[in-house]
Amino acid sequence: MYVFLGGGVAVGLGLRFLDYHVLSEAIYWVGIVAALVVWKGTSVTLFDERDKAIDRRASQLTMTLTGALLVVGASTARLGTHLGLVEVPPMVSGALYGYISVFVIFGLSLFWVRYRP
Repeated sequence: MYVFLGGGVAVGLGLRFLDYHVLSEAIYWVGIVAALVVWKGTSVTLFDERDKAIDRRASQLTMTLTGALLVVGASTARLGTHLGLVEVPPMVSGALYGYISVFVIFGLSLFWVRYRP
């Protein structure tokens, strides 16, 4: 499954580098669809409890580190701008809002999974 995803991304990036943009997107989506077919179309258990525990720990570590970097980065960008130390480009502000949206979506997803009927 991950081979299809990784292969689709790698070949897609290579073709994009060679200016075959439409073919690049097509190969990218073929990789995604192939991974979905393997994931949903097989009767073999692809993940067990150990895999789920590893995924849970990795997700928690990712959210913790990203959250800490977001707090420090946003504070540094605001203070640096207001004190005249740096000029933060608008793209950085957009990226920070993008990270904030990830945490909002995570919170809403957690609420939905925990409290759905």
